[in-house]
Amino acid sequence: MKYLISLLLLPALALAQPPGDQPQPPSFEKFKQTMLPVLKESLPPMKKTRACLSKADTKSDVEECMKTMADMARAMQKRMGMPKWAKQPPPGIGKPPKGFEWNAKTKANMLGNMDRSIAQSSAMLECLGKSNTGDEMKSCMRAKIPAHAGH
Repeated sequence: MKYLISLLLLPALALAQPPGDQPQPPSFEKFKQTMLPVLKESLPPMKKTRACLSKADTKSDVEECMKTMADMARAMQKRMGMPKWAKQPPPGIGKPPKGFEWNAKTKANMLGNMDRSIAQSSAMLECLGKSNTGDEMKSCMRAKIPAHAGH
């Protein structure tokens, strides 16, 4: 699960600044211009990975499925450019961590996490596309994903 979460943080890493550098946060419009293409590009590989994981029977199958997400991460890094201080992508992208065990419980957890990630990314894409301010975005996300209301 940690490696799936790492993928979702990739856009934030690309926008991050090195410690000690405290520029103003990007405007909502800049954020929107940056994130819309990222969300549009990330959803198809997420769905493909989810479909692959649903059919996976072995750890080897899972590793094959994760290649889709690793390819997406590499493409996003190349397209967006990683900050100079980030020497490598988030850990775990592309293959399960050591000690990973593929079983029915792990599979159910991973599919649930993928479903939530896909739903949240889809809602974010829709909300971001029709919002003009951060407040509009927050309101839209609260309506789409009730759990988001506390954030």
